Amino acid sequence: MIEPGDLKAELDKAPSGFGYATHMASSDHTALLLLLNETHAADQVDRGIVPSHEVITATDAVEWAALSAAEKGRYDTITGAGEVDASATNVRDAFAAMFGGGTATRAALLAIGTRDGSRAEVLFGTGASASLDDVRTARVS
Repeated sequence: MIEPGDLKAELDKAPSGFGYATHMASSDHTALLLLLNETHAADQVDRGIVPSHEVITATDAVEWAALSAAEKGRYDTITGAGEVDASATNVRDAFAAMFGGGTATRAALLAIGTRDGSRAEVLFGTGASASLDDVRTARVS
């Protein structure tokens, strides 16, 4: 839920690079809305549940073959349900332990857990999206 006071504080402090100031001065609520909901690579948010096939696709066959039998079993357990909570700390830690630093698989599997997010999502949670009413309410609160 987007709290008007929190959104007002965000708009008033105008973090550098977000471009709020010009639109605040002109009361261009639509432009502010677009800025809040635009995704940025710098604003990573959790993806949560991802299909197992994405994990399998991101796994290098040679690197998987090099895993011990126990690690292959753990990998199969994680991917076997058809979905993986790629944002969960224990899952991310398991992938990091299975595949050594510098491996393509480790980097890919750790990256699967996040996606580009919007400023609204960073402020109010993954999946949050500001509405025009949210912006208008925040501006007058």
